[in-house]
Amino acid sequence: MADSPLPRIGLTTRFASHVGLAPLAFWETKGVTGARRPLPAGAVPCVSAFADDAVARAHPDWVQVGPGGVGAVRGAAPYFDWAHLCPSHPEVLALADAWVEEAVQSQAGAAHLALRLSDAGFAREGFCTCGRCADGAGRRGLDPEAYRLHVTAEAIDRWRRRLGPDGRLFLTLYPDPYPGHLERRFGLDPDRLRPWVDAFVVPLYDLAYATTHWLETLAQGFADRLAGHPWYAELYALGVEPARLERAARVALAYAYGVVLAYGRDRGEVAALLERLART
Repeated sequence: MADSPLPRIGLTTRFASHVGLAPLAFWETKGVTGARRPLPAGAVPCVSAFADDAVARAHPDWVQVGPGGVGAVRGAAPYFDWAHLCPSHPEVLALADAWVEEAVQSQAGAAHLALRLSDAGFAREGFCTCGRCADGAGRRGLDPEAYRLHVTAEAIDRWRRRLGPDGRLFLTLYPDPYPGHLERRFGLDPDRLRPWVDAFVVPLYDLAYATTHWLETLAQGFADRLAGHPWYAELYALGVEPARLERAARVALAYAYGVVLAYGRDRGEVAALLERLART
C-alpha cells in the first residue's frame, strides 16, 4: 500500500474539468449500465465489477438468481435499479478482470496505481441460488453465505494484487453498518477485506440533507463497524443547497476519515466547498 497519507477530502465527478479540485477524484470508467468512459489524468477509475445492464440483456443466464427464481435485474423488484451478474460464472469473472485491467492500463505513467471497486458483491440476501453457486459451494464444503464471502474475497484479493505494493484500493460498501448485514446481504466482510482495502467508501445519499440525524447515526455506526479503518462518507452534491451540503459534510467528518462530494455540477460551488472543508 502507498506510504503517503490518504487525502481527507475528495470528489466523484463526471466532469473532467473538476478533476484536480481535490487531491482525490473518482471517475466512473465502467458503470452499471455497461457504459465505459476514458479516464482523465489524475483521477481514480471506478469499476462496477458485477453490475452491468447491457451484459445482463445479452446473457440473461449470467444474472444472479434469488428466491423464487427472481433475477436481479433492473425493475425485477423495487430494490433493483440495475442488473447484478453472478461471479460464479467464469465468463462474468473474466469480464470483471478485463474491466479492472482496462482501468489499470488507463493509468499508464501514474506514480501509483489506484482503483475503486463498486458492486463487488452480491445483490442482496438470498442471491445467488443458481446452479453454479450451488455447485461451487458444494465443492468447497461451504454453506451459501460462506461461499459468497469466499467468492468476493478471492476476486478482491486478486484485483488488489494487480495494483502492486504501492497501489491503493477503494471499495464501495452499501450503507448498512448493522453487524453481520454486509456479510449476509452482500457477501462482503469488511474485517476479512481490510488487508487489501486502503479505504472503504460509503454512499450516504440524500437529495437535500434538510436534517442530519440519520446521517450522524449511520456515520457513527460505520465508525464503530470499521473500527479505525479509513473510510469515506460519500455525499450527494447534485442540486443540494451548498450550506446544507457543508453542514452534512461536517457532521460526517466527525466520524469518517474523510468526505467525498459526488456529482456536483457547478465547478465554482464544488471548488469553494472543497476548499472550506480542507481547512476543517
